[in-house]
Amino acid sequence: MRILLIGNFAPPYEDENIHNFSLLKRLREEGNECSVINISENPSKEKGFVDANSYIDFVFKVVRYSWKSDVTHCLTKGYTRLGLLKLMTAILIGRVFRVRPIITLHSELFSIIGQMRSPVGGEQTVYLAFSFAHKIIFQDKDTFDAASKYRKKPNFELIPLFIEKSKELNDDGSLAFRRLRDKKRIIIFSGVSHPSFIFDIVSSFLSDYVKTRDIGIVISFAETSHLKLQHVIEENVGVLAENLVFSGPDDLKFLSKAYTLADLIVRPLSCDGKLFFQDFSVYIRKPSRSENFVYFPKSMVFSKEGDMSDICAFITNAILTEKDEVIPGTEIEDYYSRIKRIYTE
Repeated sequence: MRILLIGNFAPPYEDENIHNFSLLKRLREEGNECSVINISENPSKEKGFVDANSYIDFVFKVVRYSWKSDVTHCLTKGYTRLGLLKLMTAILIGRVFRVRPIITLHSELFSIIGQMRSPVGGEQTVYLAFSFAHKIIFQDKDTFDAASKYRKKPNFELIPLFIEKSKELNDDGSLAFRRLRDKKRIIIFSGVSHPSFIFDIVSSFLSDYVKTRDIGIVISFAETSHLKLQHVIEENVGVLAENLVFSGPDDLKFLSKAYTLADLIVRPLSCDGKLFFQDFSVYIRKPSRSENFVYFPKSMVFSKEGDMSDICAFITNAILTEKDEVIPGTEIEDYYSRIKRIYTE
C-alpha cells in the first residue's frame, strides 16, 4: 500500500511526533511504501522526509505525492489557522485523486475542537474537512464528544495516542539507560527552558520530592544549546544528580525509548512543533501499557495563577507515585491494527 503521512516529524520530540514516527516505522516494516510531508515550522532531521515551508509549497507537495498514494493520513492538533487550512487542503486534494483521506487529531487543550474556533471561516473549514474525510481518529473521549457538533456521518474513531515499545531496551548499555533501568518510577520533563513555568515546577520537584535514588528524572530541553541550564539544575540537586538524565530536543532514539519507560510526562502545550503559553501552562500525561504499546488515556493541564510551582510539583509527585491502574479492555487492544483496518476498509 502507498501511504502519504502528513504531520509533525521534526524536533523538539514529544509524545505527538514520537507517535507519528512509531506509526511510520510499523507501516514500513510491513512493506508499505510511505512518503512523509513534515508540517512543523522546524525542519525534519530524517533523510527522505519533505518539509513544507509555506502554504503554496505545501499544496504543490501534497499534489505531487497524493496522485500516487492510496491513503493520505494527516496527523495534527490543527489549532492554528494555517494548520487547519493545510488539513482541509490535503483532504480535498486526496478526494480529487481518489485517495482515502484519514485525519488523526492529537489531543491538546486547544485542539481543532473548542470554543476558540472562529464561527466565521473556522467552523466551516472543520465541517468541510470532517465531511470529506474517510475517517477521523480522536485520541481522547473529551475531544471525541466535543466534535459531535461537527459530525455529519459515522466516520469517527476513538484510538488513543500510542508508542510502540522498543525491542532494543534491554540491549542498550548507555549511561542514560543504566541510570533509568532500576528506577521504581520515571518522570519526563520535556520542552524545558528558562524562564518558563515548567522550569519552576522542575525546580520545586527536584528540591522537595527527590529524596531517594528510586526516581529517575529525564529532562529534555527545548533548545539544543542547553549545557548552561543543565549545569544549573545539576548544582541544585547535589548528590542526587545521578537520578537525572538530560537530553536535547532532537535525540529521537533516546526520547522514543524514554517515553516507553515513563510513568509521567510533563511538558508545555504545543501545536505542530511550536510551543505555546510557556509562561503559565503545562500539560501532563500519564501512560498506560499493553504488551506491545504505551498509550496515553489520561491527561490534565496546569494553568498558572500566582505562585503555583510548589503545589504543581506536589500534585505531579502525587500522580507519579500513585498506584497504576489498568483501564478495562485496553490492556489487550492493538491500536496499530485498528489504524491499518481503517486504511483498507
